[in-house]
Amino acid sequence: WAGGARPRAWLALAADTARTAPKEHAHVLLNDLRYAFRTMRRTPVFSAAVVLTVALAIGANTAIFSVVNAVIIRPLPFAAPERLVQVAEKNDVMHLPIFGVSLLNYLSWKEQTQTLQLAAVGFGTFSLSGSGEPEQFTGGPITPSLMPVVGLSPIAGRTFTDDEEKPGAPRVVMIGEGVWKRRFGSDPALIGRTLTFNGLDYTVVGIAPAAMTVLTNGDIWTPLTIDPGREIRLNHTIFVVGRLRPGVSFERAQAEMNTVSSRVARQYAEMKDWGVRLLTFHNAFVSNQLQTALLVLLAAVACVLLIACANIANLLLARAAARQKEIAIRTAMGASRSRLLRQLLVESLALSCAGGALGITLAVWAVKVMNRSLPPNLLPVPEVGVDATVLLFATAATVATGLLFGVTPSWRSATVDVRDALKQSGRGSSGAARPRLRSGLAAAELALATVLLIGAALLVQTLIQLQHARVGFESRGVLTFQLAPPPVRYGPDTTAPPFYRALIDALQAVPGVRAAAVSSGVPFGVGNYTQTPVATTGKSPLPPETEIPTDWRIVSPGYFRAMGIPLLRGRDFTDADNSATRPVTIVSQATARTFWGDDDPISRTLHRRADTKVFTVVGVVGDVRNTALGQDSPSLYYPSAARVAGLMDVVVQVDGSPKAVLPAVRQKVHELDRELPLSNVRTMDEWVTNNAAQPRLNAQLLGVFAAVALAIAAIGIYGVLAYSVTQRSHEIGLRIALGAQPGGVVRLIVREGMSVGLVGIGAGLVAALVLSRALASLLFGVPERDPRTFGSVAAVLTLVALAACAIPARRASRVDPMVALRTE
Repeated sequence: WAGGARPRAWLALAADTARTAPKEHAHVLLNDLRYAFRTMRRTPVFSAAVVLTVALAIGANTAIFSVVNAVIIRPLPFAAPERLVQVAEKNDVMHLPIFGVSLLNYLSWKEQTQTLQLAAVGFGTFSLSGSGEPEQFTGGPITPSLMPVVGLSPIAGRTFTDDEEKPGAPRVVMIGEGVWKRRFGSDPALIGRTLTFNGLDYTVVGIAPAAMTVLTNGDIWTPLTIDPGREIRLNHTIFVVGRLRPGVSFERAQAEMNTVSSRVARQYAEMKDWGVRLLTFHNAFVSNQLQTALLVLLAAVACVLLIACANIANLLLARAAARQKEIAIRTAMGASRSRLLRQLLVESLALSCAGGALGITLAVWAVKVMNRSLPPNLLPVPEVGVDATVLLFATAATVATGLLFGVTPSWRSATVDVRDALKQSGRGSSGAARPRLRSGLAAAELALATVLLIGAALLVQTLIQLQHARVGFESRGVLTFQLAPPPVRYGPDTTAPPFYRALIDALQAVPGVRAAAVSSGVPFGVGNYTQTPVATTGKSPLPPETEIPTDWRIVSPGYFRAMGIPLLRGRDFTDADNSATRPVTIVSQATARTFWGDDDPISRTLHRRADTKVFTVVGVVGDVRNTALGQDSPSLYYPSAARVAGLMDVVVQVDGSPKAVLPAVRQKVHELDRELPLSNVRTMDEWVTNNAAQPRLNAQLLGVFAAVALAIAAIGIYGVLAYSVTQRSHEIGLRIALGAQPGGVVRLIVREGMSVGLVGIGAGLVAALVLSRALASLLFGVPERDPRTFGSVAAVLTLVALAACAIPARRASRVDPMVALRTE
């Protein structure tokens, strides 16, 4: 060892180990895999049961996680989205935590803020004509600063310049990527072409990326032109985007905007109660209710996966008892404990990986189905996909599943006592600890199933309450569609009202049409939901000049009859209600009660501070749920004879199927204006159904997961008892030989099974009491700790557990003592 021979020998050994060890380990692993696959082929029924169970659990988890990833985890498609905020107005006095922004306030903020770069988005509709079939699009005016602020660039052409937002500038337009591909075949020559929108010619200057559609929920954009001399500071009509400047925190920006809003309030008396609220882009686009629903569903599928793991672990423990003699022989022949443990874990991982691969395939299919079947605008992303993050999650879940259900059975099998195992018969015994472990796993399965079933029952009751909620109108037999006549040809207070009057007359002449009317927004519709603060003068239960945020609609005479909304007092609008000298309004019952209590509201007045107009009440109608099935809101209605909105909904009440009259309705519209497209053609039943889409999806998915969990848990209890009966056949035979009656044997086995079941149900009820608070924001009309729900679920689960005990108990009572004792 002189002359450095020892270090050289150690280095040579290390090098040889590094060179040969990986190959040896790979060779051993390959042999383990071959043996695992041979074992799977020898037990096809067992292997298929495990693989399918894992596939369903991994598939469900991957599918739900793909939605969570798209909505919650994946960054929004903007540059540094964590630096982006929504800058909204708020009014604590009127309980408005988030409200639109007025153009004049936006200009004031932009002049004074040092912490934010600001941009604004308006709302508008665009009717394309003169280039194929007329089509209506949503979009709106935007400030030229919008795309730089959010970090987007056109995929072709350019964005707007500062000069193009000035009054009198040439008309230019940007087209969304989706419309560019669908309508214009991705034609690069579209840049520079002239298109006709709303009867005016616009030059196409750029193609905006799909992320702009996510941001603005539109496809067509023009420059936002602001004329301060014609704007009203209380006219809250725009959405403001802000980017935190480098080194500025969210809290510092909020503090500065509080100071700016206070300064504006001191300068303008009408802004006295108005402030500013910043929201992160994540909170602006993902509602708390949607986020809670997705996380609840993800937790539910995770519970299903845990239940599946517990059930598979029970199956493996049962199989381990049958393999005790094999393991003992291999141990006696020199196999080490670590070698056996590795072999058994490889078998578990092989089963899990086979199920995981099938589960990922199922998840990809499920995501495609979701993208096709989910109602539009339910999720704040254009599409859900299976990306690298989702695949990584699925892979990690698959490996974790294999380890989770494989570690305990593998460890118990690898630590078998050789002498005791070789003394046993081929059937063997699992010892006292293993039945206790298997019973504990079965109880855990039932506890998780209890939690899921209670959650599903609460959501199902919520859905039932929503479906039976009083909406205040008749949805059956009503067809709706939207029209946006070009303002250049249809002035909102000149030629547009006569056009709609002529359209109503034409539609009422269609066979099968009972009534027709127009409104600036139908209940649960899109595009025209507007609130405005109003106050009353004179005697009122409210303090003087108290403003109430009120939902408002412009409607034509006959709208309430067409929608089945009852007229409770006063009169309907008429075509004579077009005088600017004596504006009139119709109020909902809730509005009348809020302002005047039980007093007669007819001839009372309401006024808006935004435009100082005073309206006289001429009628009272029933309350209508305009925005959500579970939410009431005060409402005002204004007559369409005086002025209409740029986008109006047409309501057609028919006998029979609403879609049957659609061709005739479309013909009548085109007879009046052949370049006027119909958009958002739906029945009122569809609007109501879509409004309940998220609660329905929550209830359906959690219901399916709970049913699967309950089935697996019932199988788990059955498996524990069936195995116990098999292992205890000698004991049961001896009891019967000594005079035990079959009924006594049945009671013995049922008592054993129900003790497991009741422990699991009890633990599940306690866990559900603790976790039910997480469901509170998703519930309507039912308390999160509803005693009837908890009691009913406990009763159902008790019956299921009893049924799962019945078959093994009956089998035990029929054991032949001569056969059972013959082996001794």
